[in-house]
Amino acid sequence: MKNILSLFIIVATLMSCETSKMNKIDKDQFLGQWRLNRSGITDKIQFEIKKKDNGELYGEIIQLNDNKYVQLFMEEGDQFVKNIKRSSNYEFTISERRIAAPLFSAYGQNTTDQFKATFDGEHKILLGKNGADGVYHKINLK
Repeated sequence: MKNILSLFIIVATLMSCETSKMNKIDKDQFLGQWRLNRSGITDKIQFEIKKKDNGELYGEIIQLNDNKYVQLFMEEGDQFVKNIKRSSNYEFTISERRIAAPLFSAYGQNTTDQFKATFDGEHKILLGKNGADGVYHKINLK
């Protein structure tokens, strides 16, 4: 009787778990134009994620915000998202270029920031735990 009750509790727990977020997400879902929402100087930068011939994804800036440091150290057409790698079926690691990356490089510092990324629907990507490090919103909805 004790084993049956334990089995019932395990089955009930597994059935109540939300598995929709654990399905494998296609990397092509990243393709398109995005706007970064984050507190800080990179807020509202717009970029387009594209695919290279070898299948790697990257993002180019299509519109800067009005922050003076962004205007000084970045230009439209610069690569903003350097790399997107799969961590699991539904999680990714995104590497973003830091503002003034050449300056950081000259002093031997890291030129990219890495964030855990998960999709929240098709048009929103959460960066970090629950979007604490920012959110990408898709801007070219078709």
